[in-house]
This record gives sequence, structure tokens and C-alpha cells, in this order.
Amino acid sequence: MHSLLLVTIALPQGATSQEARRKVHDALMNDNSFCGDGGRFGGPLCDWFVIGGRWSGLLAKTLIGTAYKDAVIAKFPDFDREWLPQSLIERHGQDLDALWREHGGTGPSPYNRSGYDDFEDDAMVITLRLYEALLSKYRGENASSGEFVDLEYDSLKPDFVGRKWLVVVDYHN
Repeated sequence: MHSLLLVTIALPQGATSQEARRKVHDALMNDNSFCGDGGRFGGPLCDWFVIGGRWSGLLAKTLIGTAYKDAVIAKFPDFDREWLPQSLIERHGQDLDALWREHGGTGPSPYNRSGYDDFEDDAMVITLRLYEALLSKYRGENASSGEFVDLEYDSLKPDFVGRKWLVVVDYHN
């Protein structure tokens, strides 16, 4: 089963998304409790993981709000369902990417991303909107049963906004 892990990390001023994604990947890869023999999480939480993956684009979608999804459904009513056949996505791929960019997204639309790749928008400095939508329910915690972890063991607080990075991880267990 694939699960989403939200990871926060502090990086020096001027750090990039690539640096954040690489640092989180390396930290999780070297944490035996995440993908190994035990430690922080007690026993290994997963057998493999990728940055982004099935949740690639989540941060940008959160910032954009419902406008992109609403535009997709207005143009392609067949997209208003839980599961989409790959052939449907492939048939409308260029239009999905164009709509994504029109709504402020970068790179390919989340619909057109491989579940094994990561993109620039899979790591962002935490904004108030990202904090409220994705992190606030973990306030006061430094880890939450495979859903959230801060790599410096800091308890989540609103002062993470503008100070820490948020990275999306897709892990399999």
C-alpha cells in the first residue's frame, strides 16, 4: 500500500527545492526505522519510497486550490471520478498540462507525472496555506505514525512557516 509522508526540514537561507528533496531522500534512506531495520519509527515503516511519487504536485495543488480541478472537470467531465484510466489521461495530456500552467502550476500536470519521479514543486518552503491545509493537525508533534515527521525532531508550530521546507514522500509498505 502506498502512503503519503509529509516531511519538514530546516535548510540554510537560499536553499533550493532540489537540495531539500535530496536531503530528505538521503536522511530517510539512512534512517533504518524508515526503510531498514528499526530506530526512530520502532520498526521499518516501508520497504521503498520516492520523493513525490503518487503525491507529486500535492503542494502546488494545495496552493492553487480547487481552480485547476474545477477547470479540468469543466473541460473533461470524465475526470470527475476517483479512478481514471491511463488512456484518458494520455488522450488529454497536453490540455491537462496547459490548464495546469494556466492556473500557476509548473512542469507537467499532476495527472501526467510518473509515480516514480519527483519535481521541483515536491518541496517548498512552508507557507501559511500549506501549514493550515496539510500540517496544522500535527501541531505539537515531531512525528505522527507515518503521516508526518520533522527531521530535526522539532515539534510542529506555526513558526515553521517561512522557516522550514515541506517535502512530499510516497512510501510503500
